[in-house]
Amino acid sequence: MLRRLTVLLALATAASSALFLASPADAVSTRHFTLDDATELAAGELEGTMVWSTGQVVVGAQVARVALEGAALASSIVRGPDGALYVGTAEAGKIFRVRGESVEVFAETGQLLVSSLALAGDTLYAGTLPEGRIFAITLADGAIRELSRPENAEHVWALVHDGRQLFAATGPEGKVFAIDARGNASVYFDADEAHVLCLARDGEVLYAGTNDDALVYRLRGPGRAEIVHDFPGNEVTSIAVHEGALYVTANDMPAPRPITTKTARSSASEPPNPGKGRLYRVDAEGRVERLHHDDGMHFTTVRAAADGTLYVGGGKDGRVLRVTPDALVATYVDVDERQVLALEVSGDRPVFVTGDSAALYRVQPQQATEAFWTSKVLDAEFSARFGQLTWRGDGRVQLQTRSGNGAEPDATWTEWSQPITSPGPIRSPAARFLQIRAKLLEPTSVIRAVQAYYLPQNQRTAISRVGTKATKRTTDEPPGPSTNVELTWDVQNPDDDSLRYRLRYRAEDQDVWRPMFREDVRVTKNEYRWNTSGLPDGWYVVEVEASDELANPAPNVLRTTRASEPLLVDNHPPRIEGIAFRDGRVSGRAIDALGPIARLEVAIDGGDWLPAYSEDGLLDTRDERFAIPIEGLAPGSHVIAVRAYDAAGNSVSAEVVTTAR
Repeated sequence: MLRRLTVLLALATAASSALFLASPADAVSTRHFTLDDATELAAGELEGTMVWSTGQVVVGAQVARVALEGAALASSIVRGPDGALYVGTAEAGKIFRVRGESVEVFAETGQLLVSSLALAGDTLYAGTLPEGRIFAITLADGAIRELSRPENAEHVWALVHDGRQLFAATGPEGKVFAIDARGNASVYFDADEAHVLCLARDGEVLYAGTNDDALVYRLRGPGRAEIVHDFPGNEVTSIAVHEGALYVTANDMPAPRPITTKTARSSASEPPNPGKGRLYRVDAEGRVERLHHDDGMHFTTVRAAADGTLYVGGGKDGRVLRVTPDALVATYVDVDERQVLALEVSGDRPVFVTGDSAALYRVQPQQATEAFWTSKVLDAEFSARFGQLTWRGDGRVQLQTRSGNGAEPDATWTEWSQPITSPGPIRSPAARFLQIRAKLLEPTSVIRAVQAYYLPQNQRTAISRVGTKATKRTTDEPPGPSTNVELTWDVQNPDDDSLRYRLRYRAEDQDVWRPMFREDVRVTKNEYRWNTSGLPDGWYVVEVEASDELANPAPNVLRTTRASEPLLVDNHPPRIEGIAFRDGRVSGRAIDALGPIARLEVAIDGGDWLPAYSEDGLLDTRDERFAIPIEGLAPGSHVIAVRAYDAAGNSVSAEVVTTAR
């Protein structure tokens, strides 16, 4: 389903029903959060401040909010000839008129959403969904009539009037319709994509942006289209034209859950995850340049002011970006609503509307009188003691902190600390999470970097298993004998400390632990080859101690131990007793000190070793009797050999000579 449709319908129906840097995490030593570039500084909340792409927090513009009561979201806006603002909304498809502080419902379409608006002379045109209707409203008296319902169109995403006729971008058949004054609609362009999402006009030329393949087309007349560019991503949401250049917002959106118009009215749904937004310029010669990108926020709209400044609406965290003609980017405005869905820049100052509660915002000419910057919640991963708070910048500022153990600041967090105006100790108590707030006290105050030091609480290592390294065997052959036991253990190291291991062992029936190696041997991997050649055969328990002494001062060192299940040490082969040949059978006993006997084999005259059975058919004890039938011996002398293996792979063989007649 179309991404933009998912966002708008989800918000409409729902309403109607730091990045940070830390020092290397290889020890519980003093670490720090460092926020010193545009991405990190803009990751929190901006109230009367803005963040430049050069990595500076400065005092920003002041905004005034006008609530659009009774609307779920606002998705389109135009300015009338007298300066009045007309806003298309969801919930009965109302169009609001805002003049100064006066807010009134100007017209109602009866549709779910007024998705697009266009103005020509004294007539306001409104495109809607889910029935793809287009309405004409007279500005003088608000008289509304249905102008057109283009064939098979369900969504009217954009409207443009060229002074003679109206153009409508539609879905789900990806068509642009030309509509005359009587409402007759003819197909002006038929795209391969499912939706044409946006339109822009430059003189006699019309530009159209689509979903799926993120294409921008140049339309020079009915059926006369050429591709301007195939942009990365899967949708072009907006096109602005200024002095022969195109400015395009293209997104790479994750696949949303399908939403149908039928169910949209009655079922609430969360908006899809944000996509990756890109802003491009296409100059008059067709040269394409990426001006800005954001992998954490998709872009909903772009508009060019008269001086060439661009304003870009964000689809996450209620943000507007400002891009200067020399490509400097600022996170310009940050409001409480999640999405900025439409912008209007024909006046002295930008105006924009939002989803996730319908509101209209005016950017004021004066600077903000209250300018706050609040960092993203900073995660120390474990409870931490906080140290020094430092920053770089110009002018007077004051900083505060608050802390808590929940990922979102709430009533369980501390209050904001007393402000400090010069670097000093953080005054918030130990906790896992920290947040920093700065107030810029002068119009020229600047913050370039903020750094907060902390010491995480040391975490104990856990050892979940001690045993021998598993080996892959493709046959049932016994293992090769070895005096080396390949020990391994599983470790959970929450704070990634450098670890040192000490190993001890004891016989299963003893209580005294013996060190496996000298103290000056440093084992730092969770494996060790244990040479057992000097030990008597038997069952042994191995204990592993994990210590984080390499990463912490002595008072903070934590140790943990874990013992293995008993492990078999068997370095001596079994023996064969009483081997004899009589009555066509070779017989005797295979005996091991520990057992069990794991395999018996027989060979005649140096031939291949062939498997054999014990007398009872099972090899399950340390003492196994065997009587192996030997058939088909040719007349003469023969050597019959028997070989026995224990479970550790140790083997012994014995032979008997017999004469066949």
